[in-house]
Amino acid sequence: MKRTVLIVILAVILIGGYVAYRIYNKPHRDVTKETAVEITADNIYKEYVANEAAANTKYLNKAIEVKGEISDVQTNQDSSLVVYLKTSDPFYGVNCTFKENPGPLQKGQQIKFKGICTGYITGGDVVLNEGVIIK
Repeated sequence: MKRTVLIVILAVILIGGYVAYRIYNKPHRDVTKETAVEITADNIYKEYVANEAAANTKYLNKAIEVKGEISDVQTNQDSSLVVYLKTSDPFYGVNCTFKENPGPLQKGQQIKFKGICTGYITGGDVVLNEGVIIK
């Protein structure tokens, strides 16, 4: 009886270790190779404000290609560049954290980038990550 229990425990540990190893070494998404949904910053923001659940169905965890005017450029706590795009709302819009530094960007500049939509902060911004500039 003890032997059977020991074998089961050992099997569970081995399977758990294998699963953890596979998850840890899972390849990261490369947004540059994904087909993206094209939309303007104002339109995606309006869709999220109007119906967050419906917008999540369309955009959440998908590659999104967004076009708009830069309202602000900042660096976050991880030293990654974060670009904010203007929308019809004077306080909130779309923000994207870039995977790699895209070079000099400035307020008022028109930009087109692709990123992975991670959702909407209610009463705030639509958030994209892993951003790359589209030339």
